[in-house]
Amino acid sequence: MNFTGKIALVVGGTRGIGFNVSQKLIEAGCICYITGRNEDDGLTAQSRLGERCTFIKSDVTDEASVAELFRTIEARHGRLDLAVNNAGVTSKHAPIRDMDFADWKRVLEINLLGPLLLLKHQTNLISKHPGGSIVNVSSCAGLLGVARQSAYSTSKAALNMLTQVCAIECAEAALPERHPIRVNAVCPGPTMGGMNSQERLDANPESTRHKLSVTVMKRFADPSEISAAILWLLSDASSFVTGAVMPVDGGFSAGKF
Repeated sequence: MNFTGKIALVVGGTRGIGFNVSQKLIEAGCICYITGRNEDDGLTAQSRLGERCTFIKSDVTDEASVAELFRTIEARHGRLDLAVNNAGVTSKHAPIRDMDFADWKRVLEINLLGPLLLLKHQTNLISKHPGGSIVNVSSCAGLLGVARQSAYSTSKAALNMLTQVCAIECAEAALPERHPIRVNAVCPGPTMGGMNSQERLDANPESTRHKLSVTVMKRFADPSEISAAILWLLSDASSFVTGAVMPVDGGFSAGKF
């Protein structure tokens, strides 16, 4: 795929799926901005990704921080073409009766309200030029309920609906001098890296066995397998696709087995 000359933003692009997507976009010709809350991680990722990558420290739960991110991109380039919203967290596994309400709200703030803030600013900037595309990184846990993960599953299910609503709103040029934007989501299954670092997997063998057992393929995805779907949705190859919520989950959402 060729993205030469495109300006891309990968929120949560410093590691895992986000880093891999950023790498693929840069290899395909993009100028890519990546964000995260940890400056050390961000600068390390920027160094690894090379001169066409710029890290900007940003907090998706802080509207002033989000607004400043887009002011910076617009001041430097006057446009944004592609965006991947990949920032997300999970919570301690616990039944609803034992949930920590503060932690529950934190997950919703980052996984749902964060993308909402991002979409608000992304749709305003991307719509100024034709060919815009946004992909939200959701989860297979947003397609089927996962016990003891009520906050995470709920946040991702809501993100899937937010994706569809945004896709409907952005499918036509509703305002003068505004262009349509395609908005889609991918729902990864268990994927190596990020939340599934080798260190975490080794430290929690029972949890690791469970994660492997919930997919038909009985393995973790490589981040590049998720990136391939994201890049397709960002590209002109998917020009008639919007509002899609695409499982890339090794068969998790196929049903019980």
